[in-house]
Amino acid sequence: MSLFLKQILLFSLLPLSIFCLLLPLHHFHYHTHTQTHFPHNPTYPNPFTPRIAYFITGTKNDGPRIFRLLQAIYHPRNYYLLHLDQFASSKQRVQLALLVSSVDVFVAAANVNVVEKADAVNEEGSSALTLVLHGAAVLLKWKMDWDWFVNLDASDYPLIPQDDFLQIMSFVPRNLNFIEYNQNVSPEEYQKAAEVIVDSRLYIQLKGKMFVGDKKRALPSAFKLFMGSQHVILNRKFVEYSIHGWENLPRLLLLYFSNTRSSHKRYFQTLACNAKEFSDAVINSNLRFINSDNTARDPSDFGASNSDRLLKREAAFVGNISADSPLLDMIDAHILHRGRGMVSPGGWCLGSSNWFSDPCDEWGDPSVLRPGPAAKGLEKFLMKSIKDKSIRSSTCDHQ
Repeated sequence: MSLFLKQILLFSLLPLSIFCLLLPLHHFHYHTHTQTHFPHNPTYPNPFTPRIAYFITGTKNDGPRIFRLLQAIYHPRNYYLLHLDQFASSKQRVQLALLVSSVDVFVAAANVNVVEKADAVNEEGSSALTLVLHGAAVLLKWKMDWDWFVNLDASDYPLIPQDDFLQIMSFVPRNLNFIEYNQNVSPEEYQKAAEVIVDSRLYIQLKGKMFVGDKKRALPSAFKLFMGSQHVILNRKFVEYSIHGWENLPRLLLLYFSNTRSSHKRYFQTLACNAKEFSDAVINSNLRFINSDNTARDPSDFGASNSDRLLKREAAFVGNISADSPLLDMIDAHILHRGRGMVSPGGWCLGSSNWFSDPCDEWGDPSVLRPGPAAKGLEKFLMKSIKDKSIRSSTCDHQ
């Protein structure tokens, strides 16, 4: 087994603490394939087809779930950064890297990396925001030709094939950000925003608990607070603004949110809606819906009628799916048409498609997309959202 070591020097970030990390990313490749690269000259080049940078995160024992999610959302045009936090062992991270390197197309396309040096994360603290900024910074350093950043959890899954997603996003203005937000702060959320916390995961890894101060602070008057989902779809320029901060607002907000509970559900919302350069280009949606039914049922309960119901949802992803949910197999069979243990097929797959073979064992032009009917609901939603946005002076002021 040969070992390829790839090192990426992470930016010196100032989000929640001052640090600079050297991030090694490992590829383990231990078998060969008759085809080892993609065609260099696209047959039908489309300059409007975007590239998506995915940051997929999980915790202890989530390696197999992350790998299945990777197979489901894979496309050679995109980039994928996989992260298991410090609750997962080093062995589990190596096992995930070995799974990645066992798929020839991942190695040939060289567009999947596994983070070896993991972060410690407390979902209720500010370390969760550090993790997202960390992943975004690595993706910026690794590749600069992607258009949108998407963060997913191990419990997420796609609702449409990547060919459909890329086709739809090719008609979407590149300046748009998809961020679920709300400015109406409930009394409970007001109390959380007024608390002063210290997240110990920022400096002592897995030890210690989050400290909550006994005094409250007033809500800020220098900017408006927004909150929403921690899952976002951000354009590259906004990610660069969040990381590099050529204005003072990103740094100001990071100082504030470093001591705020669940800051990863507030930071991007507040930043986008308070920055004049970006506030008029926010769609109040992250293109996902949360699954509320994880009841284990017979797989036969999930048939074509259920897939039709899912396709009518205006979403590209579904969240909160348990690892053993039959919903995963239903989506694979009826929406993604993905065989067990295979990547989701797309226009770049040239192999025969039958019960015993993987159509993606033979590769063609990654720029060729063959979308189907899966994304009609999402397409209508996006077109309506873009039309509504065009007649508003400031998107965040209209909820």
